[in-house]
Amino acid sequence: MPIPASRKHHLQSLGLPDDAETIRRARAFALRAGLTLTELGDMAAINPNSLRVFMAGCYDRHHAVESNTLNIRAALKQVMDRFEIANLPPSSGPHYDTADYLAVRKSMWAALEQGTAFLVDGPPGTQKSYTFRRVAEEINRSKLGRAVYIYSRIDHSPQSFLVEACTEAGIPNRGTIDQLMRKLRFFLSGQRALLIVDEAQHLNSKGLEILRQLLDTPPFFGVILGGSHDLSKTIAVWQMEQWRSRLRRTHLLKGLSEAEAARILTGELGPMHPADVAATIQDAHANAKRWETKFTYISARNLFFAIEDARAALDATKRASQVSTPVEILEEAIA
Repeated sequence: MPIPASRKHHLQSLGLPDDAETIRRARAFALRAGLTLTELGDMAAINPNSLRVFMAGCYDRHHAVESNTLNIRAALKQVMDRFEIANLPPSSGPHYDTADYLAVRKSMWAALEQGTAFLVDGPPGTQKSYTFRRVAEEINRSKLGRAVYIYSRIDHSPQSFLVEACTEAGIPNRGTIDQLMRKLRFFLSGQRALLIVDEAQHLNSKGLEILRQLLDTPPFFGVILGGSHDLSKTIAVWQMEQWRSRLRRTHLLKGLSEAEAARILTGELGPMHPADVAATIQDAHANAKRWETKFTYISARNLFFAIEDARAALDATKRASQVSTPVEILEEAIA
């Protein structure tokens, strides 16, 4: 059915991406969201058959000349804009440069630019995932390379890991291990690429070997391995000597310093009594073990939990102070 002239004029004024760009983005969106074309069509209120023809790049072969893809492109863009914005990583709030963050950020850029590998070992709450995601966004916005963040699950098989990597990269994610590796190399070969593997201690030796192959062969991916102390112990065994020879550096994260924690507290809550700062920081400490040696550290996660609790308490106090009793209301009226 032809698009009415007024509707056509409105759609043309939106500056919609062309067919090829819309198809590319829609495929990546469907992969990341785990959607079938039918589900994507339902969300965009597009006839499933029309969407399949459009996604195949054959829309003009099946429709009259007076019809075009403006409606389909507009509907898909509306859905993708809505849900991609809603699911952006929560890194747009206040950010604090810490020594650990700056060190890992520098290594992530170095891994991207030089096609090398770094290991980041840190207990929970040392901001590994936050740093990985934030710097990955920075790299991708810069257009100087492509960063792909992959969260490794427990008992992640090599093939399912590669499926996850392809999905996060927005490229086709079906095939054998060899096919998936070829896809990663082919689709990410046009620019420097960085694979960021969080919770990498969940990968077995075969999974780590696949990563080493991606590191060692063109287009020479940069690799960041992030995880707990179990990852460092895995890399330390003699069978992993090939991996150890390729690691430029291992970052052993120690958590926030006292000064960094105090700066974050006052930055989030405003001026505080020194005793309250010290007590809050003490409550944010956590315990960990590295090479059989126990140590304590200031957990950023615990610190931000404490900040949320403090804000909730302040809000409750403020609300209570704004509630007047009948006696207070009467006294105010007499005054």
